[in-house]
Amino acid sequence: MPLLRDIAREILGDSYASIIWKRIEIIGDIAVIRKPFGIDIDILRRLGIEMLNRLKYVKSVWLAVTPVEGDYRTREYIHLAGEYRSETVYREHGCSFLLDITKVYISPVLSYDHMRIAKLVIEGEKILNMFAGFGGYSIVVSRYAKPSYTLSIDINPYAVKYMRINIELNRVEAINDVIEGDALTIADGLRCCFDRILMPLPELVYRAIDKSIDLVKNNGFIHPHIFINANNRREAFEKASKTLLEYIERYRVIGRVMGGHVIRSIAPRKYHVTIDIQIIKN
Repeated sequence: MPLLRDIAREILGDSYASIIWKRIEIIGDIAVIRKPFGIDIDILRRLGIEMLNRLKYVKSVWLAVTPVEGDYRTREYIHLAGEYRSETVYREHGCSFLLDITKVYISPVLSYDHMRIAKLVIEGEKILNMFAGFGGYSIVVSRYAKPSYTLSIDINPYAVKYMRINIELNRVEAINDVIEGDALTIADGLRCCFDRILMPLPELVYRAIDKSIDLVKNNGFIHPHIFINANNRREAFEKASKTLLEYIERYRVIGRVMGGHVIRSIAPRKYHVTIDIQIIKN
């Protein structure tokens, strides 16, 4: 986004601009700035006002002042400029998602992986999305692949509310069910078998795998997300694959890495990785 970079450079100068412009996300008509250390809020407010003046598609600017935290996976925000509104319609891959940035987890960087998973789905598959949020994975998969059934679970009641709205908004309600609650507890009451299980919550990766082994079909797939420390992206992928396969071995099944990728760097030498693993049961 060259214009966004130019605006940041004019307001903050070259040194700060190089830090902050990559920390700006456009979600629908809302701009979110993830606050970097050492930059005064008044300066960021000036940046927000200038963004409103020059980016006509931006109507509101918010500052995220905390990392994602808690069971609901949300941040604390400060309103910087424009409309005092945190609800918007976010669009990706031709799908529309109503959401409130202060009440649900949203990361546009996952957009690529939403479609990547959709391209892996085989017609007729049954899919479990253990941490579904506002419905990104479930709805993109439902729109672009042909699963026979998708079950989405989330503990955040606001995420569930928006997911149900978004399922209807994107006209995929015929093949989608939604449950509000703790996926790790709800999984105990589910029966095998799902062809594919999504688990896009790195903090709970091992507990999610514990539940998924009994629920996935023989030769089915699980898609765990994991945080991993590594020196580079290639090492991160290799280390994540090895770590997850070693963990799966305890269940006396065979895991085969069939794909995956590094989603992003989240800190120096720390990466968010997702691995596609086929589960072969003896």
